Amino acid sequence: MIKLVLSDMDNTLIPFGREQVSQRTIDAIHACQEQGVDFGPATGRDRAELAGFFGGDRSCYNTAVCVNGQKVYYLRSLVFERSLDDEPLRRAARYVQAQPGCAFVTYRSDGLGDWVGITREELGSMYDRAFMAGGMYHKELPVYPVAKAGIICMGDQDAIDRLQAELEQMCPELVFPNTVSNWMDVSIKGWTKVEGVKELVKTLRLSPDEVCVFGDADNDLTMLDYIPNSCAMANANDNAKATARWHVGASADDGVAIALEQIAEAARLCNERGTEDILPAFMR
Repeated sequence: MIKLVLSDMDNTLIPFGREQVSQRTIDAIHACQEQGVDFGPATGRDRAELAGFFGGDRSCYNTAVCVNGQKVYYLRSLVFERSLDDEPLRRAARYVQAQPGCAFVTYRSDGLGDWVGITREELGSMYDRAFMAGGMYHKELPVYPVAKAGIICMGDQDAIDRLQAELEQMCPELVFPNTVSNWMDVSIKGWTKVEGVKELVKTLRLSPDEVCVFGDADNDLTMLDYIPNSCAMANANDNAKATARWHVGASADDGVAIALEQIAEAARLCNERGTEDILPAFMR
């Protein structure tokens, strides 16, 4: 029986361009919770950024694997955190700050952001995308522990690829995955979402086969590979589709919500019949 569901956010639980998950998704999350199945986002975002996506419904993100596995929450409490090392972080920030059309962003624990590089006017619509809780410009980054950081590059894909390669050569302790347009995450090399998933599974005393995960992109691959009941969206890239065991509908078609409804129904039947052998419809 599935006891925990974790889903990537962007282009998985919520299509690009939408400000909130669908009501069907929220209802499906609640249906799972009513049957004893926990739910949480597994995302590059931190928990403070998630409220708007769920219309402020905290029950949808009280459990979460955030910042690509560097922060893990359970029942609203931070149960695990891994910060970025300060020296390579600032080395990367200084380089990005000197590049035209680029900004280096760090986030505080309350979701507020700080950045160096191009001005707010030059950021344009990227300001709202990068600073959902608000952001402040600096000539030098302020000093505080940083778990979440990112890079805005307003150039084309060639410029992003070039910057990514230069940074990975300059800062081998870090990786800079291009997760969405004009944006790169800043992550610890060798550290991915799956590390946070493992911490949460250990906290809940579950086995991996009691977990179901959903994803669409390269930053989901380790999670999709580790969890036996892994699901790729119809809109996922080829790597995610090849790695996942199961496949569900597209993000724009409420693919995760439909799967959650089936997980809730299977859990209901298991609870009624006192068995754990009933699989959700998309796994049969």
